[in-house]
Amino acid sequence: MVMDSLLSIFFLFTLFSSNLFPTFASQQPSYKDHCASIIPESTPKNPTLKPFPLGEQHKGYFTGGERIIDARTSLNRYTFYLQYMQETHTPGLFKIHGTVSFRSTPNSVYVRGNFSFSTKRSSYGQRHLHRSYLTFKLDGFWSESSGKVCLVGKGSGYSRTGNTLDLDAVFKLQNVFNASNVTSLVSGSLESFSTNSDKDDESYFEPISLLVFPKANYNYTLDSFENEFSSGKFSEQGLSSLNLSDSLSFCSYPLSRELRRLQLEYSHECNSSKNCSPISGGSGPLPSLVSLKGIECSSSTNKHRLRALVTFSNISQYWINQDFNPKTILVGEGWWDEKRNTLCVVACRIIGKESSLAGTQVGDCSVRFTLRFSSIWSIKNTNSLVGQIWSRKVANDPGYFKMITVKNYDDGRVGEFQASKYEYTQLDRVKKSCPTNKNVKNHDRLYPDADSQNMRFDMRVTESKRRVAWGYSSPSSVGGKVKVPSNFVNFISNSSSQTEVPDVPIRTSGSLFNISYKISIYSNYTLRDKNSVFNLSSEDVKISAEGIYDSGTGTLCMIGCRDLPSKTPIAGSVDCEILVKFQFPSLDAKGESYIKGSIESTRKKSDPLYFRSLDLSSAAFYRETAQKAVWRMDMEITMVLTSTTLACIFVGLQLFHVKRNPDLLPFISLMMMSILTLGHMIPLVLNFEALLAQNPNNKNFVFGNVGWLEVNEIAVRIITMVAFLLQFRLLQLTWSSRNADESKKGLWVAERKSAYVTLPLYAAGLLIAVMLLKLKNGSTWENVKSYGGFVLDGFLLPQIVMNLFSNIREINVLSCSFYFGTTFVRLLPHAYDLYRAHNYARLGDAHNYARLGDGSYYYADPSADFYSTSWDIVIPLGGILFAIIIYLQQRFGAHCVLPSRFRGSNVYEKVPVVTESEL
Repeated sequence: MVMDSLLSIFFLFTLFSSNLFPTFASQQPSYKDHCASIIPESTPKNPTLKPFPLGEQHKGYFTGGERIIDARTSLNRYTFYLQYMQETHTPGLFKIHGTVSFRSTPNSVYVRGNFSFSTKRSSYGQRHLHRSYLTFKLDGFWSESSGKVCLVGKGSGYSRTGNTLDLDAVFKLQNVFNASNVTSLVSGSLESFSTNSDKDDESYFEPISLLVFPKANYNYTLDSFENEFSSGKFSEQGLSSLNLSDSLSFCSYPLSRELRRLQLEYSHECNSSKNCSPISGGSGPLPSLVSLKGIECSSSTNKHRLRALVTFSNISQYWINQDFNPKTILVGEGWWDEKRNTLCVVACRIIGKESSLAGTQVGDCSVRFTLRFSSIWSIKNTNSLVGQIWSRKVANDPGYFKMITVKNYDDGRVGEFQASKYEYTQLDRVKKSCPTNKNVKNHDRLYPDADSQNMRFDMRVTESKRRVAWGYSSPSSVGGKVKVPSNFVNFISNSSSQTEVPDVPIRTSGSLFNISYKISIYSNYTLRDKNSVFNLSSEDVKISAEGIYDSGTGTLCMIGCRDLPSKTPIAGSVDCEILVKFQFPSLDAKGESYIKGSIESTRKKSDPLYFRSLDLSSAAFYRETAQKAVWRMDMEITMVLTSTTLACIFVGLQLFHVKRNPDLLPFISLMMMSILTLGHMIPLVLNFEALLAQNPNNKNFVFGNVGWLEVNEIAVRIITMVAFLLQFRLLQLTWSSRNADESKKGLWVAERKSAYVTLPLYAAGLLIAVMLLKLKNGSTWENVKSYGGFVLDGFLLPQIVMNLFSNIREINVLSCSFYFGTTFVRLLPHAYDLYRAHNYARLGDAHNYARLGDGSYYYADPSADFYSTSWDIVIPLGGILFAIIIYLQQRFGAHCVLPSRFRGSNVYEKVPVVTESEL
């Protein structure tokens, strides 16, 4: 609807654009040559207040026109805008000025919740965009007595080769009257002035046929068949909580808007379209989906009525090609039966050609359609919407078809209308298949409550120790209470359709709860093994299950029923010989915790419906754990802010130190300065986008939109930027002083010798780390990042080695606050990691890590350094040792840490600086 409104504004804007319609300033085509034989011309008078039967704006469907518009796509619509209408000197004849706009939507493919369009981003894509819209400015007459409209005008379009076209056309409509009913259809055409002999002319186009369902003074007539819906087999009660006391409740979502992808299920006798297809003269596969779209809604104190289109399609055709095909569409009238809480529809066939809409008529009205919201769910029926489609014709009539069951496709579009009750039918089988364990161990452990969000989880699915799929499990009821999907909670709280259910789940005894589940499993590839659960459905398997959950032990055991897909969807085709088990970890479990489960077939191996057992696992991420993780992340960001601020302070103190003693700058290791500078720069480069603003596409769905996290992240990166600039300034001063002082050439020699020692050490260490860690987790990039953090931890090594080669004596090149303080900042994360390992459940598992996202660790990130109990001890000890060595070198000389026989005699001593005042 929003898109249609935007397009309407676009067309109205472009109507007056001289750039788009340069030819409109020229004279309009001759009405006399093309319309006078249909409606004689007459001299117009003043504008009239009489309404046009189709309104100031009306929408319709079109087919054809491939030469000037990409019409072989989906949803080909046209819109007529009436600018103004004038009376003429001929009674009942009116002058019309308006525009007609044609729009086509590109074919699209629906893949697991995402749309991808067939149009490529190329010159072809640009031509396609231009050829998706076509507009004409028209003038002509409407005859009230004959119901005919004939207009002529000019338009601008594009050819298939992308050339701009100036088009002349005549626009015709029939049956435009001031009143209508279900049999009223307005048909017409848009025809080129060029004749068939001018087909080589780019401006020529084949006639475009038009069809409109008129709305003027509509007269409902089909509710006279109301008694046909009151027989026993059609008298089931629907959800009684719908409030239809006013027009808004009925003429709003979802009853008067489009109900898409309603699934069709046929009787067991339907293996072909004979006597089964609701499509007149249908051949080939039976349609599997039906959509109900409201054309117009009318409510009064006596009855709520609806005009609707009923469209049949297949799943393969639903997203790819939705051309207006009269053979697959019914038009009808519906009303809401308040006694049975059911929508009743009487539908009529549309007789016409698939290739052209000319001559389209409404045929017999023998199709009946009911739809209601389920008031009771069970293991074999967990659909929010259910209904039937049947024919009133006799069995030997060509238009007869057997009754079809309708239910909503599992896409959540009507999930807010939940049943008021769930009926358990398999509990006796569950008790036999899953005996309760009376000798319960670990009775002091706490497990998820049956009515908590912790009972919903994703799953990793393996078959014969090979990962084959992923899935999702969600409880549909606990006790007699139907669970409400989380994404509909806000809607229901304000909806009149909210069902009153008990607030407390119904327990069987003690800690035992009756519970039902919806389980969906999706395979990533086709398995041809006959004993695989995906043998009948290569893409997904849907299982409804019910059983008993023991909140005292965390065990869940259920009997499941899976849908059995086939080329023809047959009603009641399910396999209920399935056993489903889950074991939940305790809420207070430490370390990695997983939900473990299995899906087994209880049939014999020789049975065609038998399948091998599936092993299920899911990293348990309970709400309590999530709350702890949020608290942990808050504390980690605080620690990052603190440690980065301290790093800025320590670098600032070193800058102050060298400002007071500028002759010390050449003795600072450039390699050490480079390592520290890169340590601040690389995080800024990798997270530059986050420095400016958070990317909304990277929101973490576990924690949601946590505003304070975003603010603190930006603060961290700003402080990191300050630390980088200070560190870079120190590096620049060191480099400049080394180049400026020619007397310190020996320091360059010491720097090179230091590089000859440290660089091979770093390279060898990197090679060993990559080889060892790759055997563990297989991620080379993560290994490089971790080793980079390890090098930063030992940032003092290049300074120590350079001191040895330069043999400085009693020179405080580095301030104690700098090397001890920076060492403290680098080693603090390892101390925190030891604390974290003993106070938080690890979020390790790749699946859980993906759910949290790479940003779940803000401090002591395992991918940015070596973190384990052993490394958290070894690295701090090494860092402290390096700081002590620097202290000893600066106090007693660089070689003091070496045995006496290795100590050299060449030294660099601090030389007094003579100032100009002393001269």
